[in-house]
Amino acid sequence: MKKNQTILIVDDQLNEREALSRMLRQEGFLVVAATNAEQATGFFEEPIDLVISDLRMGENSGMDLLRLWKTRKPATPFIMMTAYGDVTSAVDAMKLGAEDYLSKPVNPEELLLLIERCLEFRQKDETIRHLKERLDERLGFEKMIGSSKVMLDLFDQVRRAARSVCTVLITGESGTGKELIAEALHHHSMRSHGSFVTVNMAAVPEHLVESELFGHVKGAFTGAMGARIGRFEAADGGTLFIDEIGDFAQASQAKLLRVLENHKITPIGSNNDKQVDVRVVAATSRHLDDMVREQKFREDLYYRLNVVTIHLPPLRERPEDIPLLIAHFNKMLCALQNRPELDFDSELLDFLYKYEWPGNVRQLRNAMESMIVLARGECLTMEDLPNTIETETLGEATLKLADGGMLRDLQRSAVEKALHDHFGNRTRAATALGISVRTLQRKLKSWGLENNDGVTH
Repeated sequence: MKKNQTILIVDDQLNEREALSRMLRQEGFLVVAATNAEQATGFFEEPIDLVISDLRMGENSGMDLLRLWKTRKPATPFIMMTAYGDVTSAVDAMKLGAEDYLSKPVNPEELLLLIERCLEFRQKDETIRHLKERLDERLGFEKMIGSSKVMLDLFDQVRRAARSVCTVLITGESGTGKELIAEALHHHSMRSHGSFVTVNMAAVPEHLVESELFGHVKGAFTGAMGARIGRFEAADGGTLFIDEIGDFAQASQAKLLRVLENHKITPIGSNNDKQVDVRVVAATSRHLDDMVREQKFREDLYYRLNVVTIHLPPLRERPEDIPLLIAHFNKMLCALQNRPELDFDSELLDFLYKYEWPGNVRQLRNAMESMIVLARGECLTMEDLPNTIETETLGEATLKLADGGMLRDLQRSAVEKALHDHFGNRTRAATALGISVRTLQRKLKSWGLENNDGVTH
């Protein structure tokens, strides 16, 4: 994820600037640096993925840079940091468009978590923006794509649920698009004018869960050098999407239940409650009912979240949507690569339609992107499939072999037998196996047998 992602650090303190640069480079980021706001503006035309700026830097402050940057590059995430942390500055920075605010000395773990979240949001925002620009409303619901009956029924369910104020639990396998459903719920609700804030519990360390959700005051714990606004407060008046709720720390589940029931949060280290007006939408790829029976998830919290349940089906249960998704990703991803749309040969299309896609829509999109980026011509073939996708089994010939053994061994034995039976003629061997010559050659190459003719000399 970090390859080719560039972070701009702006700080007039040499030692702090170099220490932060060194730490981020060790984490795999590309880093550029500036000593002040004026120098930082020289990076406007560079491909900067995220800006981390000090607040106080002499004549022009980090606030000045934030205003300029958000005017020129509003989609670039911006993190403000300062040794003079206070809530007023944090609120002002976030009102101007900063994603978050950290106090010096910066806690490395907290910073890396924040960077990962900002870059993940930016990537999703880019994908969502391009989807929205190209999506035909007649073929899908907002940013979701599908024309199958199961998806049209789902879109109708989302529209009806959006009108309510109750909590919603979205279930479904990883990669099916649960966050897009959550965002559709928000944008079709009476809260669409408010913020849509997300947090993925699988990415938050257990000891930071409560700080992430409820915030903390200065000095609340070691490393809390300043106050921080939690996700609930940031979503006030809007929607909070809690992804992978099944990974929520058990020790904090009671506090989440309390917030859902009385709409009050208590920042860590504070004695004062804050009233929040937030609709919670949660999602999980796990079976929460099983977790409740195993006492790994609170039963009362489960029922509080599970007022309305929306289940997102896996892609293998709506194969009629695959051609539409392929056409959409072909158009969208080719546009991102600034190239004409690509053709697909019939064998590849047939494979893509029939493949079960265990990683669902996300896996299909990633496979399409890999093929388009690495395309050797204007027509994609089976040769362009990513190596991570297992191609077809070798027809009935595999099933005729003796029982036992690994599938790979069975496939290899079937290939060698077919080549031997047809005296090394790969076209006839491929026909007997029920696969293409290209697939046969690809298998031989993966086994280091590209020079094997199957004939015993």
